[in-house]
Amino acid sequence: MIKKPRPRTERRERERAQDKLARDRERLARLEPGGAPERPIDLESASQVEVHARSLRCARCGDEARVEAHEARVVTDRRLRLVRLLCPSCGARREVWFRLASMLPS
Repeated sequence: MIKKPRPRTERRERERAQDKLARDRERLARLEPGGAPERPIDLESASQVEVHARSLRCARCGDEARVEAHEARVVTDRRLRLVRLLCPSCGARREVWFRLASMLPS
């Protein structure tokens, strides 16, 4: 005879499965364009960085993410933009990297 699991056991198993799925989504987001300095998203100008970043969804829960910071960084002699995102729903943080295609002469 097979025993039916208790509701608490079922709920905990479901939560663990959802947490594992969320971790896998975050790992995939780090492998996508923008997930690392080696794979930045190419944009035409700095004015597009925050607009594009606001259009990205939270990798963990899929909700809208909020831009926390936008910084200019130099990584291995490449000028990049780093945007830090925060999801107000689940609290997940994410970094997205951008490269500007056209740089103005200095």
